[in-house]
Amino acid sequence: MNDRVADLQKRDLAHIWHPCSQMKDYETLRPIIVDHAKGPYLYAADGTKYLDIISSWWCNLLGHCNPKINAAIKEQIEQLEHVIFVNFTHEPAIKLCEELTEVLPKGLNKFNFADNGSSSVEIALKIAFQYQLQTGHPEKQRFMCLSEGYHGETIGALSVGSMDLFAQMYKPMMMNNIHVKAPDCYRCPFAKDREHCQCECFKFAEEAFAKYAKETAAIIVEPIV
Repeated sequence: MNDRVADLQKRDLAHIWHPCSQMKDYETLRPIIVDHAKGPYLYAADGTKYLDIISSWWCNLLGHCNPKINAAIKEQIEQLEHVIFVNFTHEPAIKLCEELTEVLPKGLNKFNFADNGSSSVEIALKIAFQYQLQTGHPEKQRFMCLSEGYHGETIGALSVGSMDLFAQMYKPMMMNNIHVKAPDCYRCPFAKDREHCQCECFKFAEEAFAKYAKETAAIIVEPIV
C-alpha cells in the first residue's frame, strides 16, 4: 500500500460513516479508495481493477463514465443545474414524463421526482396512504411487505423492509407493518420445483389479506431479484 492510499483511508475513517457497515470492521478491512471508473470497471488508487457488479445499489446499468450520458449532463448543467419544483418546472422534466408515459401501462401518467431510492419508497407510501384517506378509507393505515425485503435506510423504508440486521435498533421508531413470508424458490417450503410449482407459497399472502385487508393501504414488493 502506498502512502497516498494509506493517507486517504485514514482521512476517510476520521470523518465518514459508511452505510450498511459495521464501522469496527474498517479497523482491519480498510475502505477501497476508488480513483476512477470506466464502463463496468472500477480502478482503485493502488492500481487494482474491480468489476462493478453491484447492480442493485446505486446501479450503473449503462457503465461508468458513459460518453453519451456525460455529454448530456455537461450540456444540461451549463443551462440549468436545478430548480425547485414548487411552482417551477423545465422542459427536460416534461419531456422525460411524456416519454415514460408512452412505455408504462395505461393510467400511469403522473410522476413525482426523487433523487434516491429511499425517498422514492417514502413518496410511494405517502401516495398510497393519502389515496386511501381521500377515497374514504381512513382505516387503511398499514402496509404489507415481504420477508427478506429491503427498500432503503429512511424510517419508512426500513419499516417496510424485513432486514433486521439494519433495522433492529430502530424498531421503536418504525411503523407497525404486516410482514408476509416471501416466496423462496431455492428453499421451497412445499418441496416444489419449476415444473411442478402452482405458487403454493402465495397462501401466506392470501392469509395475510384475509386477516388484514381492511387495515392495509398497500403492499410493497422488492422488484430486484
